[in-house]
Amino acid sequence: MIWLLPLSFLQVHRAEQDREIYYQLLEPETHQFRISHDFNVAKVGQKSVQSLIRKGSTAWNPRFFNLDTGEDLKAYPVEGAVQVDLARPVGEGESVRIRVQETYTDPVGYKMEGEQLVWDRTLGRPRNQVTLPAGWMLTESTVPAIITLDAEGRVVCKFNNPRNDELHVILKAKKRPK
Repeated sequence: MIWLLPLSFLQVHRAEQDREIYYQLLEPETHQFRISHDFNVAKVGQKSVQSLIRKGSTAWNPRFFNLDTGEDLKAYPVEGAVQVDLARPVGEGESVRIRVQETYTDPVGYKMEGEQLVWDRTLGRPRNQVTLPAGWMLTESTVPAIITLDAEGRVVCKFNNPRNDELHVILKAKKRPK
């Protein structure tokens, strides 16, 4: 199968990223979740990378790592994103593998409604994994998911999106009975 994508799509940050992202939901009263994703930087001459922050969200404690060297890269804020500079511009035939880890606060998309945790987000990657906080059980997912438990017994929801658009996912959960 051949995919014909508009040139503008190929030039955005998302197009250079790998296809997986991991979300770990913290307690819903905090409105916070951790995000971790990797991507390759291969554009000749590129000197920096950014992690875009969605409108309405804030990111704190961003950490960027050069996975090829193990180097911890120093992040700084720019409008609508967090950015790091590479040690040197990417050369012809080279690439740099970067991991981003950050904590988001999103009081609109991650909240409590009565006794239920509600996580409402669009997912733009082909593979997305969302882990609920410890002690919570899934009650609803608006999109089909593979549901498993991690080593600590937390619910993990895996979403696959083979399309070129985003999935609008709403997860609801409640505290497990003691």
